Amino acid sequence: MTPRVKVIGAGSIGNHLAHGCRSHGWDVTIVDLSTEALERTRDVIYPSRYGAWDDSIILAKPEDVEGQNFDVVIVGTPPASHLAVATDEILNAEPRLLLIEKPLAHPDSEALRSFVNRVNASTTRVLVGYNQRLKDNTLAFLDAAYSLDLGALKSLKSHMLESWDGILKAHFWMSSEKDSYLAFTDQGGGALLEHSHALNLFLYLARELGQGKPINVEANIDWVKHESGIYDRDSQLHITMESGLVGEVRQDLHTWPAKKEALAEFEKGSLLWTMGDSRDAVQQLSLEGDVVKEWHFPKTRPDDFKGEIAHLEHLLADPYLASPLDLSAGLEVMSVALAAFASSKSAGPVSLVELA
Repeated sequence: MTPRVKVIGAGSIGNHLAHGCRSHGWDVTIVDLSTEALERTRDVIYPSRYGAWDDSIILAKPEDVEGQNFDVVIVGTPPASHLAVATDEILNAEPRLLLIEKPLAHPDSEALRSFVNRVNASTTRVLVGYNQRLKDNTLAFLDAAYSLDLGALKSLKSHMLESWDGILKAHFWMSSEKDSYLAFTDQGGGALLEHSHALNLFLYLARELGQGKPINVEANIDWVKHESGIYDRDSQLHITMESGLVGEVRQDLHTWPAKKEALAEFEKGSLLWTMGDSRDAVQQLSLEGDVVKEWHFPKTRPDDFKGEIAHLEHLLADPYLASPLDLSAGLEVMSVALAAFASSKSAGPVSLVELA
C-alpha cells in the first residue's frame, strides 16, 4: 500500500521533504496554518526548485485533515514548536513514523524530558532529520575508515561554517534573520542549533569510530544581542568522549563561502569529509596532507534528502530496523548543546545533561 505522508510546515525544508516523498511515489499532504505559505509553495518554491508543481500534492490547513490517519508525519515547523506539534500528532493520530526536522527542539531540558516520556508511552517511532548520517559521502568516509590501514584515531573535527546568506536565500520571503527563529537561540536558532549538522556528524563519526559517548563539553561562544533577543553567532566546542578523545566542533553564521567539513586524523593519515552545493566528497590524505585517494559524489540540493527518504521506506517495511536517525541521536545533540550553553556561562567544562 502506498504510504500516506503529512508534512507539517510549508517552508523550505517542508518542500524538500515533500518532494523527496513524491519521488518515491508516496501520497503527500502539506499542512500549514498560513494560506500564504501554502500558496507560495504551490506557485513559487516547489516549481522553481523541482521544475513544476506536482498536482498530486494536497495542500491543507490543519482543520482540513483533522481525524485523518497518516503512515508518516514530518514536522518542519520552527524548532520551538517541534515538541508541541509532535506531541499532538502522537496523542491524536499515532503515525507509524514521525520525523522531526533538526534541531529536535529549542533548548529546554524539561520540555525534552516530558516529550521523551510521551514517546515512550506511544507506538510511534520518532526520528530526527539529521540526513548527513545517510548521505553517500558519510557512508564512503566510514567505509574508508573501516577498510584502510590508517591506525588509531588521533583527532576528530567537524565544522559547519555558513553565513546567514545561504539560509536567507532559501527563505527568500524573509527580509532578515530576525523575521524568524533564526536570530533567537532560545527559540532554536543561532549557530549551534541551526547548524547542528556539524555537531551531529561529529557525534555519529565518533561513535562509529569507537570513541563512545560524549562526557563533557567546553564551549567558546560569541553571543550577539539585538533589540529583541540574543543568538550565538560563532560556537566552538571541545567535546571529551568516553575514550578520552577530545574533539572539536565549530559552527558559525558568518563564514562565506560556506565551509562544511569533517576531518579525522589517524596515526597513518587522515580522512576529510566535505559537503558542497554540487558535489560532496571524501579524501584520504597522507601525513603530509597530500591527497592519496578521493571519492566524489555529484549532486543537486534535492539529492541531499534521497538517503533520508529511502531510509524511511526501509523502516516502514521493517519496523525493527536499527536507525541512525532515532530520537536518541537527536537527544544527544540537544544534551551537548545544553551543556555548551552552560559552559559558555561558567567559562569551564560542563558535564552532559541527561535527557532520557
